[in-house]
Amino acid sequence: MPRGSAKRASYRTAALLAGTVLLGWAVDLALGGGAGHSIGWLLALLLVAGIPALAARAAHRRAADAEPPGPDPATDDSATDPDRVVRPARPEELAELIELERAADQLFALAGYGQVPPPATLAELRAAPGLLVSGDPPAGYARIEVVDDRAHLEGLSVRPRSMRQGRGTDLVLAACEWAAVHGFDELTLCTFAEVPWNGPFYAGLGFVELAELTPGLRALREAERAIGLDALGRRVVLVRALDDQPSATATCLPGN
Repeated sequence: MPRGSAKRASYRTAALLAGTVLLGWAVDLALGGGAGHSIGWLLALLLVAGIPALAARAAHRRAADAEPPGPDPATDDSATDPDRVVRPARPEELAELIELERAADQLFALAGYGQVPPPATLAELRAAPGLLVSGDPPAGYARIEVVDDRAHLEGLSVRPRSMRQGRGTDLVLAACEWAAVHGFDELTLCTFAEVPWNGPFYAGLGFVELAELTPGLRALREAERAIGLDALGRRVVLVRALDDQPSATATCLPGN
């Protein structure tokens, strides 16, 4: 029973008992009970009404003390949390990013989509024009390439234990900011259309399906088919225009 309902029930019980005592007192007086009887009935009234009410109040206070305090609206601002800041990756973190991506990719198998190809290599990470991480040590990372003079989000991974905290959104917005800072008008990516944390997630951030693919994007799609990605689900190329750039938690700097 919810705490408020239990408290109300305790007070109702106390009131019922008090009413019963009062009724007994009235009957006793009608039958000729004297002043001594009245004192006894008064004490009984105090006991049956007061003790349950005090017990309910004490229980309510104990439950409130045991409950963890809620966030302070004046200080609960995840956008200023240092652990949520998006920054360029450091060279010594690259091996850790490979392990991070491998852990994140296990979600596809666990959700029944199948096993995706291996994560990026050290050489690919070193050569990436943009490599952004969330947290220190990294809890997520985004890899940005350039395809046909467009910024392209080649990879986005978040550790399973750090998912559903907004880090993926932070990294995508940071990638958009990185692309805009480097003079690009659009950011593209390839993803699964129906996987909830892929296509629908990016659509919620303003990405739309790109109908006409440039040669570089067509080559990427051919490479994806060759390694078996299309067997796991429908793949699409999405794009987002970079006209207006939000900057929520990102503090991205040019370069790596």
